[in-house]
Order: sequence, then structure tokens, then C-alpha cells
Amino acid sequence: MVTFGGNYSNHLAALATASRRYTFPLHCCVRGEPVTNPVIDYVASRGPALHWLSRSDYRAGRLPPALASLPGAVLIPAGGTTPAALPYTGEVYAEIVAQLGRHPDYCCLSMGTGGTAAGTIRAAAGTPARVEVFPALRGDWPRAALEELTGPGHDFTVVSDYHFGGYARYPARWRRDAPRRTAPAAAAVDPDLDLPLEPVYTAKLFAGVLDRLRRAHYPRGSTLVVVHTGGIY
Repeated sequence: MVTFGGNYSNHLAALATASRRYTFPLHCCVRGEPVTNPVIDYVASRGPALHWLSRSDYRAGRLPPALASLPGAVLIPAGGTTPAALPYTGEVYAEIVAQLGRHPDYCCLSMGTGGTAAGTIRAAAGTPARVEVFPALRGDWPRAALEELTGPGHDFTVVSDYHFGGYARYPARWRRDAPRRTAPAAAAVDPDLDLPLEPVYTAKLFAGVLDRLRRAHYPRGSTLVVVHTGGIY
């Protein structure tokens, strides 16, 4: 398998774990310059080959020559995000309803490449739930990307005010580790919510939901489910 991801990709970590457990060869194409951090170090420890791509090559989907001619390679997009994955990522919504005993009023989750969000949007279609998606990256592309994945006719909200500057960017006050670490630290996004959240994805989600609660965005008595979709450090 050949797959793609950034320096803090939960997808790379998950697929590297699977490659070790199920003994299949894996090549990870990583965006940007070689770095060391807890995520990449973990990925490397599982045994896959790491290939560092320039940002322009990564955006264009240009594989290293050795991989471009690799016979029988299965290409897995960044985040594992394909239309074929949506029925499986959407299972999170069925689990929510089963555990809650009913549909929530709001289902809030982070967005990287959008696979989990798109699957949840499709799974919640036709229910009373409102899916709110909090992109961890800046830009105007998330809604178009989700609409392309889900197809027409799905109603959802993109809350784009809490990316804090973009991918792997976050307020300095969120740091809870020693200054010598080079990777994002655990974050506490609220003094009354002392949760060790990773700041690339889920801390931004929780910060957004908590801010919207303070602003009385949600009607009193609403049931909110906030989905923690990952973060291994």
C-alpha cells in the first residue's frame, strides 16, 4: 500500500499500525521536509518506508519514481478519504444513536481531509441531528470538499472560525509540555475543562464548541455530542 499524510497525520499512524499487525508492506508519502515528532517517530517504528515529498509534489500527487513504477501498489488517499470509505466512517453516527438511545440535536466533529465528517453527514441525513463540522485547516475549500464527497442534498454546518491559523497552528497558551519538545503538546482549551487534547484537530473542535456554548448558540436543553476523532500525543 502507498498512502499520504502530513507530519501529524493520525491516518499515517493508524495505517502503520495496521501494516504491522496484518503484515503488509506500506509506503508513506509525507508532506514537507523530514522532521521528528511523536507521530512520525511512531509511524517509523511500525516499519513502513517513509518518503518525504516537497509540498508542490505532494499537492500535485507526484510519486517518487520508485513508487510510481511499483507493481500492484494500492493507493490510499490522505486521510483514507474516498467515497467508498463513507459507509464505514459514518458508522460513528449509528454508535452515537445506539449509546445515547436517541438522535442528538447536534453532532460536532473536527475535519482534516473530511472523510469522517462526510460519512457522518450522510449517516445523519433525514434525522433531527444537525452535523457541525469544525475544519482544522484554514481556507474556503471545506464545504466544497464535503459536498463533493457526500453528493447533493445534504444539510450541514461548516464552522470555520476555529482553525487558529491553519494546520498544526494553535495558541501558545495551549501548551502543557516542556519547551524542548518539537511536536504539538497536549492542550487545555478551557480552565474548567482540564482535558489532555491534541491541538491539531480535537482541541480546536472543543474550543469552538465551548465558545459557541458561551455565546448561547445552542438552544437551552439541546443535546450535543462532540466526537473525539483522534490524536495520539
